[in-house]
Amino acid sequence: MPDLTMPDFSMPDVFTSTPAQAVMLDEGYAFTLPEQPWADDDTIDVTQQVTASWKNISSNETETGTFQARLSLERDHVRIVMIDDLGRRAIDIDWTTDALSVQAADWLPKTLDARRMLADIVMVYWPLGVVRDALPGNMSIRETMGERMLRMDDSGRAYARIERPIRDVWQGVANMRNERFGYAITIRSQRTGSSS
Repeated sequence: MPDLTMPDFSMPDVFTSTPAQAVMLDEGYAFTLPEQPWADDDTIDVTQQVTASWKNISSNETETGTFQARLSLERDHVRIVMIDDLGRRAIDIDWTTDALSVQAADWLPKTLDARRMLADIVMVYWPLGVVRDALPGNMSIRETMGERMLRMDDSGRAYARIERPIRDVWQGVANMRNERFGYAITIRSQRTGSSS
């Protein structure tokens, strides 16, 4: 069983402490993370099995990777740890109102950018209003029952399609297809603790 305990973050922050952290989704498309990482008083603790598939640029073949993840969200603090099938730590994210630390293993494919992965997680799981506020002015989001569609307004092209559980987004299967970069993520979530 991989070690999914939350690590002691002693590495310097990738981003400096500023009121708003931007993640580049694409050239000219900056996703601004909320100043308050998790605004809800409910604490969320989930384990996830993440399957990602992406196109290898050099071979033009589809590759797949699986990860185990643990997410812990409490007011003003989000922690995410992802480990691959070999037990190697792939991504560590520690996000507070003061700073954001994103550490990624150098063996991860460039398509799976850790900062964009954090933005993807926010797009899938955070409340619609938070996601809408985080999007750049040239992107939009539309939500119907169990589905979200993000669109690049300048071109009208789809950026991402998201399917997520209806009753409890933190319990069940969510799918995200990033149309712009051609990768797909399937996330099977299971709550490990009760909301407080």
